[in-house]
Amino acid sequence: MSVPLVRTLVLYFAVICAVRLMGKRQLGEMDPAELVVTILVSDLAAVPMQDLGIPLFFGLVPIAALVALEVLLSILSLKSRFFRRLINGQPAIIIRKGQLDLSKLRQLRLTTEDLVVALRKQSVASVSDVKYGVIEPDGSLTIVLYPQQQPVTAEMLSLSPKDTGLPLVVISDGQLVERSLGLLRLDRDAVVNRLRNRGLRPEEVFLMTLDDCGNMFVQKKEGA
Repeated sequence: MSVPLVRTLVLYFAVICAVRLMGKRQLGEMDPAELVVTILVSDLAAVPMQDLGIPLFFGLVPIAALVALEVLLSILSLKSRFFRRLINGQPAIIIRKGQLDLSKLRQLRLTTEDLVVALRKQSVASVSDVKYGVIEPDGSLTIVLYPQQQPVTAEMLSLSPKDTGLPLVVISDGQLVERSLGLLRLDRDAVVNRLRNRGLRPEEVFLMTLDDCGNMFVQKKEGA
């Protein structure tokens, strides 16, 4: 019983390390080479996990080789534009000035239903609202709307909204997050003083976020 458990744990952490080494992309944002390597790594890990007769080493070596290959391909892609296009492909314009490029749709084997769904996910009601639509190498759809269809911004209205920064969690379930304090260049006393002005103590706070512009959000614990 202990041998299968140990093998499973070793392979589990090996796959986690492999995915971490390959980068932090989401599954839907992987390029073809990354997706192939991810699938192969999963399959290679499953074989020695299920068959105890296969030495664990025989499962780890191919995984390490594939990860090394993926890292090498990534480096080559950074160095060579031609190699990057060869491995990952290149963007394809499927909407141009509100009109579909039917030949591109057929080439990419995209149906009109697929395209309409992708547009709806980006809150676009009609193809005619889109000046350019591009299928990226990872399969996602990027759109450029006509100016009259673009969301209104503060700049368009000549407004000067309050500045905001990146909110960081400084208190989680009553515990101070030291890393966030370091990034904000604050100490514990500064946070305690901010809470004291609201009549609170850190242990009474479920969540507190703070950004480098001074914007703060605080939610108390239930019953606090």
